[in-house]
Amino acid sequence: MEMAPRLQVAVCVLWILMCTAGSVSELTYGLTSGTNGTSQQDSTVRDCSDLPYGSPSGVYTIHPDRLTPTSAYCDMDDGKGWTVFQKRADILPRQDFFKDWEAYKWGLGSFDGEFWWGLHHLWQLTSQLDRVYELRVDLWDFENQTAYAIYQKFTIESEDGDYRIDFGDYIGTAGDRFGLTYNKGMKFSTFDRDNEPTSSNCSYLYQGAWWYSNCVWANLNGQYKPGVTGLTTVFWYDWRGYYSLNTTTMKIRPTNTL
Repeated sequence: MEMAPRLQVAVCVLWILMCTAGSVSELTYGLTSGTNGTSQQDSTVRDCSDLPYGSPSGVYTIHPDRLTPTSAYCDMDDGKGWTVFQKRADILPRQDFFKDWEAYKWGLGSFDGEFWWGLHHLWQLTSQLDRVYELRVDLWDFENQTAYAIYQKFTIESEDGDYRIDFGDYIGTAGDRFGLTYNKGMKFSTFDRDNEPTSSNCSYLYQGAWWYSNCVWANLNGQYKPGVTGLTTVFWYDWRGYYSLNTTTMKIRPTNTL
């Protein structure tokens, strides 16, 4: 007589556990946020534009090739979902951007400081056949002035093509008499892999890494030197000459531009 109530209790406990497990499974499927400020989501999220509208800016797990989980910083402030692949800022300790090919291929720095996301990940996104990306470059100086440059149809080739850059029309306030257009069609170069078309090693001369073309009028991966004007600094010549900029970001998002 005493076993029946105990059996009923056991069945009820088992039923509760099964229901709880089902609820947890539903909650953890799709977008979830961790206590460290990062987020994860399923493999349908290829870039930051796939995140739900209203998601906060921060670090998320995306799948640029639809398979491989990859951390990325997503700028969600305007609701458009920009995938940020470069950031320079007055942050200590300084991040050294005078790095080799492998560092620029896979990424360097940290998302809570200065960083370069990685050419491999950038190629994975821009090589998708069903998405066309635009690049936005934002610039800040130390007098709180800002400028921007947008380039349509932004792509880079794979490592076999040395991550050659291509893009379409420019709009913006930063100026592009030289700007990035000067480097259109160029391969990426680092100090240990010189792909620019002249005998100069522009990476050594400008102390950075870029799509150099004898050599460059925009050096956003140069050395961060507040208060300094010179060839090795972080500059955008068309806007402020060789003035070392305070902050820069480079980011992409898919558009309907064909």
